[in-house]
Amino acid sequence: MSNRKKMAVMNVFSAIMYYVANSIIGFINRKVFTVYLGSELLGLNGLVVSVISMLSLLELGVASSIGYSLYKPLEEKNYGEVKAIMQLFSRLYRYIGIAVAAIGLVLIPFLPFFVKTTIDQNYVIAVYLIFLLDAVLSYFLAYRRTIIVSAQKDYINKNADTFLYIVTGILQIIIICVWKSYIASLVVKLIFTVLNNLYLYIKAGKMFPYLNDKNLHGKIEKEVKDKIVYNVKALFVIKIASYCVVGTDNILLSAFADLTAVAIYSGYTLIIGIINNLFNRSFGYITANIGNYLIGHNKEEIYQFYNKLNFLNYLITSYTSIALLVLLNEFIGKVWLGEDYVFPMAAVAVLVFNNYLRFCTQAAEAFRSAAGLYSPKPFVKYIALLEGGVNLVVSVALAYFAKMGIYGIFLGTSVSTTISIASIAWINYRFLFEKEVHFFYLKFFWYMLWAIISGCVSVLLFKNLYTRNVLFNIILGLVVSFVIPLGVNYLVFGRSAEWRYFIDMLKGIFHKVMQKVKKQ
Repeated sequence: MSNRKKMAVMNVFSAIMYYVANSIIGFINRKVFTVYLGSELLGLNGLVVSVISMLSLLELGVASSIGYSLYKPLEEKNYGEVKAIMQLFSRLYRYIGIAVAAIGLVLIPFLPFFVKTTIDQNYVIAVYLIFLLDAVLSYFLAYRRTIIVSAQKDYINKNADTFLYIVTGILQIIIICVWKSYIASLVVKLIFTVLNNLYLYIKAGKMFPYLNDKNLHGKIEKEVKDKIVYNVKALFVIKIASYCVVGTDNILLSAFADLTAVAIYSGYTLIIGIINNLFNRSFGYITANIGNYLIGHNKEEIYQFYNKLNFLNYLITSYTSIALLVLLNEFIGKVWLGEDYVFPMAAVAVLVFNNYLRFCTQAAEAFRSAAGLYSPKPFVKYIALLEGGVNLVVSVALAYFAKMGIYGIFLGTSVSTTISIASIAWINYRFLFEKEVHFFYLKFFWYMLWAIISGCVSVLLFKNLYTRNVLFNIILGLVVSFVIPLGVNYLVFGRSAEWRYFIDMLKGIFHKVMQKVKKQ
């Protein structure tokens, strides 16, 4: 195995381990939090995280842009340029850290407008300041993580983060169980986060000793600087838009509902996030493969390949969405957090629908990324900003003026997500496939129709077969949410070219496995 492949395998394995540890500790921590500290503090935790995420928009996408600019000089061993880029990175992050600290302090008098709670305001401010200090300190140490990633050794970061998450999580659980102190658990997290960043800072210095060489001088080429500035501008717009769509829900829930709603919502986002990471983000891993396919094939072949992957995208997203719809309240209410931490079924349906909308175009997004069609027209890069703006306006209008509460906030996301879907469809069909965009919408709504029908039938069947045995209900939900969509999809799509393509692929894989078994 080549060194490059070995590092790729190590990166993937360490990422999986980090994800598993993160998920397990997250589940346990959330349960302990609700039992010993209550829903208001859990909601406060989610709200403050959202406010700090808003401040992190000042990062502007610098890390991603710098990381991209390091690939070439690292490959060419141009250590002078690497050091110059990292020095620029260090200066930028110092300025950003100071700006985050200043704006974060200015926001303190406005916290009561966001936080509807009976918790003492001084306590709220203390919690906020610990989170703020954690965020600010990271800008002075964590920037060297980027060069480790650019050197294709992200497993070093992930292994350190996994160790940090396990140790911190266990200590926080002990502190909350024994002393019931939320503040103390946050201080422990702050200390270990600083130590982790300090370790990686020193580690990067040893891996790349020229970063500490005072006699080495280099400069950044004008072309590289211009590229960094260009990428920062584009990424800043995307970060703002992304935050407005997925990062403001906790703030809006706190403003138009209360911290208990934020606490309940955090349980749903944790589970939905885990499912998405397991299944729905899979198309992001094959973007490079799609890019290679685009080079050697004509438009029609590319379009047919897209149709196959788009159908697979539909199958994965619909199956996971239906399983979430059937089992979310059962798992959260009966197995995990308790009945006080579940939304009405109608609200859950909107959340799951939003998740379906968000991930049903992952194949299309992978093709767009592989073709480099980020901004085929100058105005395209601002479409994401439009989506974020629409989400905020519609969410506030429905939640406040229409008095729809949490439903208004969730429906705002539904409305705004259609802008992203329309944008991706137009770009791919206009510039990549060179076909009329109505072909996209015909399949989009056809697939959605059968996903909705499968979901409704699954929920009704689950309710009719529901028992008092929780374990039986969980198994029943898993079976129903797989068998019903499978049957519906077979009846509707069983004779399609896309269905036959994947059935033949599965048969081929099964045949190869059986041959290997026989040889052994």
